[in-house]
Amino acid sequence: MSDHITSWDNDYARIARAASQLRTTNNTSSSFDRQGQTSSIQTGINRLASQLNSLESNLSLTPAEASRRRNLLEGLNSQLSGNSGIVGGRGGGESSTAAALRQQDDMIDELAVGVGRLKTQTGLIHQEANAHVRLLDEMDNNVDLANQGLEEETRRAMKLREEKSVWRLHLIIVGLSVLLFLLILMGLS
Repeated sequence: MSDHITSWDNDYARIARAASQLRTTNNTSSSFDRQGQTSSIQTGINRLASQLNSLESNLSLTPAEASRRRNLLEGLNSQLSGNSGIVGGRGGGESSTAAALRQQDDMIDELAVGVGRLKTQTGLIHQEANAHVRLLDEMDNNVDLANQGLEEETRRAMKLREEKSVWRLHLIIVGLSVLLFLLILMGLS
């Protein structure tokens, strides 16, 4: 699912750059070229809106995220409709302050897309870190269980060693030797 969101973000950034380039290009482009570019950008915006609806219906996005992205598309659409006046031949009537503000808006929009990607990546890193913590906890439990098993086996080996100790065998040999010696002495007398 996050791949679809990242793809949407990348497509939006590409279309926003194209719209920004269309706005900032001077009037050296022919009206036909600018109309073709405007049409292509509008098609991209429509495709993004469709994908956004799909992501929203699949519950891939929170309502707040969907709303934010919808606002980005509306801003891009309004910028594009502002460009259609330029395409129609208004030509260079826009003040430099308005152009600078639009450029700042575009940069902020692109920054928002980048922040969204960072949010997605930090979420993935958080999930990965949690998975590693779980694995480390499981490993710690497994090491504790193995340590307990080793201690139990050590105790069992010590008990077995005590039960089968060599000194008892030596004591039995000495006792049997004494008994044999006494039997031999009794047999001789």
